[in-house]
Amino acid sequence: MTKRITIEYRFELSVLMVIVFALVTLVGIVGVFFEDSLPSSISFLSDISTPFGAWVYWLVIMGPIGLVSGIWWLYDYVKKSRKLGNLMKTPSKAKFVRNLDDIEYLAWSLPQRFEDRVLDRKKGFGL
Repeated sequence: MTKRITIEYRFELSVLMVIVFALVTLVGIVGVFFEDSLPSSISFLSDISTPFGAWVYWLVIMGPIGLVSGIWWLYDYVKKSRKLGNLMKTPSKAKFVRNLDDIEYLAWSLPQRFEDRVLDRKKGFGL
């Protein structure tokens, strides 16, 4: 059974989300607070915020919410993949079996390639 696209491409989607919402936040902040007082070198940001009109206030609200969500999603992915990597490094079969519940949960919540690595490691230990 294949995993959902939001799990399979979680890292890529979270990085894209951070980039897009960082730009949305920047455009919103420039459009609301600094529209008339920008230096000429970055005045293009004011030009980008102009088409949004009154909606630029919504960019200031929704941008940071999406940015925080994307950062949290990326942080959670990195934290889980590192924890799984540390649990998989153990050369001891006893420690591996003791942590098997955590390992299987982390592999389930991460993309398929992590689950495949866990299956290979279980075969290596003869489980």
